[in-house]
Amino acid sequence: MNENLFQVTKDGKSGFINDKGQVVIDLVFDGVSSFSEGLARIFVGDKVGFIDTKGNIKVQPKFDTVSEFSEGMAYATTGDKYGYIDTAGNFVIEPKFYRCWGFENGYALVMQEVVSTGCFIDKFGAIKLNGRNFLVSKYSEGLINCSDNGDWGFIDINGNFIIPPTYKYTREFSEGKAAVAPKKIDGKANRKDLYAFINKENEIIIPPLFTGADIHFSDGMCAVYDNGYGYINANGQLVIPCDFYLGQHFSEGLAVVKPNGKGKTYGYVDKTGAMTINPTFTLAESFKNGLASVTTGKKYEEFKRGYIDKSGNYVWEPTR
Repeated sequence: MNENLFQVTKDGKSGFINDKGQVVIDLVFDGVSSFSEGLARIFVGDKVGFIDTKGNIKVQPKFDTVSEFSEGMAYATTGDKYGYIDTAGNFVIEPKFYRCWGFENGYALVMQEVVSTGCFIDKFGAIKLNGRNFLVSKYSEGLINCSDNGDWGFIDINGNFIIPPTYKYTREFSEGKAAVAPKKIDGKANRKDLYAFINKENEIIIPPLFTGADIHFSDGMCAVYDNGYGYINANGQLVIPCDFYLGQHFSEGLAVVKPNGKGKTYGYVDKTGAMTINPTFTLAESFKNGLASVTTGKKYEEFKRGYIDKSGNYVWEPTR
């Protein structure tokens, strides 16, 4: 299944190119999104449907809102309630939720009402976990970060605390590590909200030296903050100094950064901290399948979007 297709817009119409910049799905839609599990959203007027990687319509544009597919399901609306559809566009969980998120490992976070604290459902729509505030929780790598009377730890999908709620804050697991803010550091209150990293045995493997920034590892690196953004490696070593105004996560060996100073543009650094693509873009996204989406223009009305390769060369010149 080839999903190395990239959405583009020109003269107000959208379609897809390949990684060589060649149009492979004609620009005939009012909007499109990236492919996920072989399907991409298409916008026709104010309705949304799906096409496959050949450009064939697989789900007619009939939804008001719909997400990308995750584990064969996408949340969708045809009114003011959310439910979940299958890849044929049929509701398999009827619209009854105020808000939904994507499935991960067989479960999804939903809000039942506007004042709901959130709960996890299975693929039949049955509630698996409820009774806690899950709205800032994430089910990742088999564990859910959540609070218990204001203290944070990690539970499994059955609601059992696997890592006791002894922390000030916790973030989700990524690459086997999770950022946690201890209540105390060296016997003193952690007033600066410094984060450490633990493993799934609740062992601190990276001490609390930095405030929260990227909060998760990707490509073996994590953005951290200390009067500027820098990066640590999987051993907790600061390998890229905190010299950037903004630093995003690594993907395919490169990270989007905004240098300190008066400049307001973005570029890309490699894992040594070298600026491999100069900061000339108004907006920049992470690399995916060898290309990255970048935006040029000083005002929103002037914004144009294109794609660059890892040498910083355009494979699709900015258009709108």
